[in-house]
Amino acid sequence: MITEDERFYLPNLYTFQNGNSFYGSYRGLRFFVNPEEGDEGKVLACQVWYGEYCLAESQVVDTARFPMDEAGYGQVLAWLDEQYQVFLAAAQ
Repeated sequence: MITEDERFYLPNLYTFQNGNSFYGSYRGLRFFVNPEEGDEGKVLACQVWYGEYCLAESQVVDTARFPMDEAGYGQVLAWLDEQYQVFLAAAQ
């Protein structure tokens, strides 16, 4: 799992509950996590893309939305790990 690597970083849930978004990367996988108000309440909206360029210069390959709570934060981590596995498979 990417979360087991000390170089992987995602801010804690409190950061997102305070309205902050986060751009991150891990070995070619780029991601953006943004707190949003959705039909289902407050959510963590996530996007991933590949390569060395910023979001504006890239094509998003997948998106997902998770509840903004402890369970949803764990789902974000699991989803990012899944996306990294997809990225590795696409690179082969």
